[in-house]
Amino acid sequence: MRLALFDVSHWHFPLYDAALRQPGIQIVGCCDAEGIAGEAVARRYGCPLLSRDALLGLDFDFGLVFSRHADMPAVAAQLIAKGRSFLIEKPCGVTSAAVRKLERDASAAGVHVAVPFILRASDLLKRLTDEGRLASSGYRHLAFRFIPGPLSRYEASAPWMLNGAISGGGSAINVGVHFYDLVQVLAGEPIASVSGRTQRFRQDTDVEELAVFTLTTASGHLATVSTGYLYPSSAGDQREFSFSVAHDEAYFQGFADQLTMKRRGAAESRSEKFDYETDRYYPIFLSDTLQRVASGRPPSAGLREAARALAVVEAGYRSAARGGETVAVKDVAP
Repeated sequence: MRLALFDVSHWHFPLYDAALRQPGIQIVGCCDAEGIAGEAVARRYGCPLLSRDALLGLDFDFGLVFSRHADMPAVAAQLIAKGRSFLIEKPCGVTSAAVRKLERDASAAGVHVAVPFILRASDLLKRLTDEGRLASSGYRHLAFRFIPGPLSRYEASAPWMLNGAISGGGSAINVGVHFYDLVQVLAGEPIASVSGRTQRFRQDTDVEELAVFTLTTASGHLATVSTGYLYPSSAGDQREFSFSVAHDEAYFQGFADQLTMKRRGAAESRSEKFDYETDRYYPIFLSDTLQRVASGRPPSAGLREAARALAVVEAGYRSAARGGETVAVKDVAP
């Protein structure tokens, strides 16, 4: 399969390397609007570094889009117009309306578009559903904290992340979307409303460095998601990832490298060592996506799911601007 790589300076791009080196994959070219990583990527895969328009003019089967958040809809629209299937990094744009339009256009054109909500491909999801045996109607409360490193980690490769007009916001739109999607997967229903509070600490940026959203699902269940650019990250210790999940049949807790589950009525809880490194799921997601494209199957997550997660972000930001007032999530169902 011939692949084209769009805007490869994105910090997630290197995470896909294992999937891009699979037999049968040919990288036909790459582009890099940031002008940071393009030359190195071209050397690594033995492909030309081109302008975006020149790359779009090549003959390829599948694209990978890692553009600035504000630029994503334009790149995606060009690929849809050419009838090229692609994977596009979240959030796919800075408004749910723009992403919803892409979803309609892609559907009409029969273009496969995958969005890497990688927690859908994770061992964690399997465990939180107890390998699929727990009913979605049984989840009573879900609480997740995902706190990666500070904003300074973007300054070298993606300084635009500090500009809200281009990034769309801070931790809620950048990492929170994974968990707004996960909550909806586990609960088996959409998030209906959000009460949100945000804070920023640096005065040279307009994006939030902390976001705490309380989510209410359609049937009234509560979830909380806390994200922020606060952790003193290092190469071997990048983030805090912790959670607690209450289900009718069991209670789950996770922190550091431990997962604990206690079943209702059991005398003892059961703990095990668990790997919460989410980066390892990106090549898994891409490999699965390419198999789905080859076999004509739909994506495991796509633009519809991205639009729904982004609608939650928008409601959370509106709520935060109103001092935490509960705000309804705009309906983005088809």
